[in-house]
Amino acid sequence: MARRPLAAALILGASALALTGCIPMPPAIPAAPTGSPIEPADPVDTTEATEPAEPSETGSSEEPSEPADGAYDFTVDDGAGDIWSFSVTSLEENPPMQSGEPEPGTYFVGILFDAEHVEGSFGFSSSFDIFVVGSDGVEYDWRDTIAVTAENDVFYADEAGFTQARAVVQLPEGVDPAQVILRSAYGYPEVPETVIDVE
Repeated sequence: MARRPLAAALILGASALALTGCIPMPPAIPAAPTGSPIEPADPVDTTEATEPAEPSETGSSEEPSEPADGAYDFTVDDGAGDIWSFSVTSLEENPPMQSGEPEPGTYFVGILFDAEHVEGSFGFSSSFDIFVVGSDGVEYDWRDTIAVTAENDVFYADEAGFTQARAVVQLPEGVDPAQVILRSAYGYPEVPETVIDVE
């Protein structure tokens, strides 16, 4: 499409109904990679909200909305032809990798997604920019780890839908993940971010 000439070059994409869910905080950084997932908290209420929830202190100033009804916690329409429904199922410290190592003084956090492509032609990683907000208040971008490949990497995920695909984000040692943010590549800022707090 003429209004999306850079779609092939984009790694991430987005659209988000600024939504808030919960994922438990990973444990302290292990000395060696464990690859074991951290179970998510109970899903948030999927009923329509009468008033938006309060925004998080460390993340976006957008007011998050309630998740959509259905099998997934969030449904995002980017307003440019693509709709994705998805859930963040867990976070992993030092996730299993096919290639690549964290830089000295850093470690990898894996974000695990289940998703379904409701409408459109662009893949998940082309539709969303994916970030982790660290406990230091800094946003860490998934695109910064594009040279590495996780097992079941979200970059190669099926465009029709997938389960347990990983987006790997690099954080400094001693910094814990505080939030996961998905930002619409084509809809933001008109389409609010999806902001998910980590317990």
